[in-house]
Amino acid sequence: MVENSNFDFLKEHDALFLQLATAAERAFSSDPNTTLIKLRQLGEALAQDLAARCGIECNEKTTQADLLFKVGREIRLDANILELFHTLRTEGNRATHQFKTQHKEALDGLRLARALAIWFHQAFGKQGAMFKPGAFVAPTDPSQQLQALTIQIEQLKAQLSDANEQVESNHQLITLVAKEKEQFSLLAEQMDEEARVFEQLAQEHEHQLVEERKAFELRLKALQAKLDDQENRTEFISATVNKASVQLSLNEELTRILIDQQLIAAGWEADTEVLTHKNGARPEKGKNIAIAEWPTQGNQSADYVLFAGLTALAIVEAKRENMNVAGKIHQAERYSRGFKQAEGFLPSWQTRPHYCLGRC
Repeated sequence: MVENSNFDFLKEHDALFLQLATAAERAFSSDPNTTLIKLRQLGEALAQDLAARCGIECNEKTTQADLLFKVGREIRLDANILELFHTLRTEGNRATHQFKTQHKEALDGLRLARALAIWFHQAFGKQGAMFKPGAFVAPTDPSQQLQALTIQIEQLKAQLSDANEQVESNHQLITLVAKEKEQFSLLAEQMDEEARVFEQLAQEHEHQLVEERKAFELRLKALQAKLDDQENRTEFISATVNKASVQLSLNEELTRILIDQQLIAAGWEADTEVLTHKNGARPEKGKNIAIAEWPTQGNQSADYVLFAGLTALAIVEAKRENMNVAGKIHQAERYSRGFKQAEGFLPSWQTRPHYCLGRC
């Protein structure tokens, strides 16, 4: 068991919840892909519990997306809560099918999962809305040095490119790239060593998870059998979860993570910590990139500029849901007028329509 888990309060509800959460935390350093997979499973278990409380039946053929649709429709689930569920689902699926997950994505997943777990606990826990979770304690990220080197490289590339200097033969850049490769190898060795150390422990916890999942399924069946009044039950759960939703406050960090994931789902490369103008992110031919903090007139910057290749298609201003979005439209318009068409950029009227992907 992870000491001082960020999810300790979940033990009040079901042992499976806490086991999945702590398994995600435990795997973070050596296997961030597994972290996201376990968090997806945690989201699935929470959704199944919520469905049982609403009298919504599900089985092994019911997908998480379908279950969330049914629950959202039945109890008018808050859009932010649904987004948390869906983000854990999509990130977990990506980790299952693509073995490119980095620690940053896993850390973002832990933050989002904890926000969802807090909402669930404030809805159904004994303390209710009075529960005070405390601050999220981030695990040590072994990839920080590698991330710093990557940012340095991108910044230097951007400086050289902006100054029309040779990139490939720059001695400082060659040195940094060599350091990045060395650090990547060191990180891979460290992760592999930790994975071997925890392999036996992980197997033991997997056996425990199997037993706890069986107990979880029996508890859900008992819960469904106990609650017979469908109409009153749905109204009660709707009032309970939406009261807890009012307590949910997505800070700037969580909001950024969700917006990044929405842009990624729409077909853009997005990362407001790494893919920023300051960090050296620039548009590239053949890539659809959402570059954050793009400078406009004066000392202001747009939250995102969406580039299809070398063409700027849109400026996006990201605001919290409780902000008056209509009152901020003029801000995005001002940034659009202040956007400077740099040398080498292509105007949008020369861009073929198929460059814009997804739901942009």
